[in-house]
Amino acid sequence: MEKLQKEGYDTFLNEYFKENEELFSNLSKKQKPHTMIITCSDSRINPALILNAQPGELFIARNIGNVVPPYLPAKGSTQAAIEYAVNALDIPKIVILGHSNCGACAHMYHQKKEGEPSLPHVENWLEYIIPAKSAAMLEIHADHHKNIFELTEKHNVIISLQRLMEYPYIQSRLVNHEISLEGWWFDIGTGKVEIYNFTKRDFEPVIS
Repeated sequence: MEKLQKEGYDTFLNEYFKENEELFSNLSKKQKPHTMIITCSDSRINPALILNAQPGELFIARNIGNVVPPYLPAKGSTQAAIEYAVNALDIPKIVILGHSNCGACAHMYHQKKEGEPSLPHVENWLEYIIPAKSAAMLEIHADHHKNIFELTEKHNVIISLQRLMEYPYIQSRLVNHEISLEGWWFDIGTGKVEIYNFTKRDFEPVIS
């Protein structure tokens, strides 16, 4: 592992950094990202790779389950990142990026077995996903052919968008058309992205 890390750093420094020295020189003075991405801590999700973005373009906040907590009580790192992105960096777009095979959403349906590790902080955090599970259960009751896990992942994105709209400084910017909010769902196995359509209230694939 240490050898892998050393080789990775050497490649970055001698190839990528050398080819982009001017970019990093400019970034050393300031940052002006155009989009905030709130996504999952899952190691398989790399927003910069998905969007082919350069350093300095994306302001990324990660947490388990790509959750936006309610505005109150406002006391967590995710709320702090959102506040800084909007009020200090004046970012004009926020994207909630959910994904397939999300362990946080699947955990909503998991029955703990004897011998499994105790994860009290994780359990407390995942309470934010309970409304997404409820919405998914209601939807699958109407159409049992749908995938309950995918439904939960997508409703988790929708509920996070709704919570963002509860943040007062985001509300004012939405009213004045100074910020836009988007919900994305990334399919790890196919590489496809679906974007939430607020008018149709459903996710639609990005056509490339």
